[in-house]
Amino acid sequence: MNINKILLLALGAAIMLPNAYALDLGHDVSIKGFGTAGLVYSDNNQADFVASSRLNPRGAGRTENISGVVDSKLGMQMDWQATSRLSFTAQAVSKQDPNNSWVPELQWAFAKFKILPNLDIRAGRIRPAVYMLSDTLDVNYANPWVRPPTEFYNQAPISHMEGVDLLYRLQTGPVNWLLQPFYGNTQLSMTSHQTVTAKNLAGVNLVATINDFTFRAGYTYTNLSFNDPFFEGVVRPGMQSICQADYGDPVACTQLASLDPINKMASFASIGAGWDNGNYFLTGEFGKITTASLLHETLSGYISAGGRFGKFTPYATYSQIYNGSPTSFSGGSGPYGAYTNQIVTGILTYDSMDQNTKTLGLRYDLFSNIALKAQWDRIDTSTKNGQENTGYGIFHHTTSSFNNGGNSVNLFSTSVDFIF
Repeated sequence: MNINKILLLALGAAIMLPNAYALDLGHDVSIKGFGTAGLVYSDNNQADFVASSRLNPRGAGRTENISGVVDSKLGMQMDWQATSRLSFTAQAVSKQDPNNSWVPELQWAFAKFKILPNLDIRAGRIRPAVYMLSDTLDVNYANPWVRPPTEFYNQAPISHMEGVDLLYRLQTGPVNWLLQPFYGNTQLSMTSHQTVTAKNLAGVNLVATINDFTFRAGYTYTNLSFNDPFFEGVVRPGMQSICQADYGDPVACTQLASLDPINKMASFASIGAGWDNGNYFLTGEFGKITTASLLHETLSGYISAGGRFGKFTPYATYSQIYNGSPTSFSGGSGPYGAYTNQIVTGILTYDSMDQNTKTLGLRYDLFSNIALKAQWDRIDTSTKNGQENTGYGIFHHTTSSFNNGGNSVNLFSTSVDFIF
């Protein structure tokens, strides 16, 4: 049975059970589901929009003008309240992965123990709280948009880790606090042949809520290793041969060390704020990635506002990402210096990703557990001072003409988000 049939069955269950958000199986065990059935149209056939940091094999644009795989997903969650203080949670999500597969992936599998009335500990497979919406990224019914702003929510694509976190809640006057430190390790597939490993992933999430306002600050630190066959098979031996050759270029050695994607420090600092009085909302987040490599130091953020008028929720969003990493190198020396410059520049331009998106959308709450959404996005990418191969933004499967110029892409998206 393919994913489309499964989504239709799940949507049918949501329609038949509009008021049932969890099925009680007895013995304090419950099960619930969520999903999105979406379509995306792109007016540009030179690049794919995939709404994910993973290089998925299919998207809207170059592969197919209208895509049903960009946003579609289906998830199931099971909870067991074993005792008054101990519970277990497992969540699996099926969505397109880099292998063009829809095999469900276990996102959550943790035990939760209440140490004190206001202090919980979770251990197992959990999602680190690197964003304001980390807990609801896959449950898109809980969010107003067709998808969270991609420029910001693609920056730290850590969907899960094996580790532990603490949830400490405190009230001081009118302010409710959540302090959430976490630690763990993870490995994620970025393509069918590329993986990213994050070791000693540690961070903290601090949230303050007062009346209609929410404020958040977070910091995540890890040692990243990016396993890329092209780098290991072509770039590394090429740079080493230039470095070690007679009359070679010693600069190639230092640049190889700077570009080496193995065991490099990376951090993500972010802040966010939101106001929601039930009728109107205004929210925004901003973040910065810092690395010990020459690659991928970015600033990103978004601001979004909307209003609820009965069952209708119109909204508008602006999001942007800027990559502050260099995109060229000319420091090579000696007779092989030109080769050093060429290789390093080629890698640096591959990391360029400047773009911004203007969004207008409308949500309609069909039932208490089903929302229909329509959204228009205008995405503009820009080159680094007109430099070749720096204009692709965060699109994938791009053509050379798309890479070499600033681009404007119009996306039209619809989705049905549901919980059951």
